[in-house]
Formats: sequence, C-alpha cells, structure tokens
Amino acid sequence: MLGHTIAVHDGRKHIPVFVTETMVGHKLGEFAPTRTFRGHEKDDKKGRRR
Repeated sequence: MLGHTIAVHDGRKHIPVFVTETMVGHKLGEFAPTRTFRGHEKDDKKGRRR
C-alpha cells in the first residue's frame, strides 16, 4: 500500500493521507489530526498596570 492515498476519518470528515515508507507499523489515525488549534487568547490584563 506504499504510495497510495487513503481517506482517514477524523471524527468530522475524511482526510486524505498519502502512505510513505516511514508510516509502516503505525496506525493511520495517527496521521489525521482531530483537533484544530486556534491559538491562545491574548491576556490584556498584563499591559494595563499603572
């Protein structure tokens, strides 16, 4: 299955994963991120000190 593209479901949608030689021995779900990182909230309280 090397060189094939497989659609892996991440819980919401299918993500295409291209299989390479380094992926052999791992589960396909390891290569489909399930969470989207939107960044940390900026803390404005630090800049308002007098």
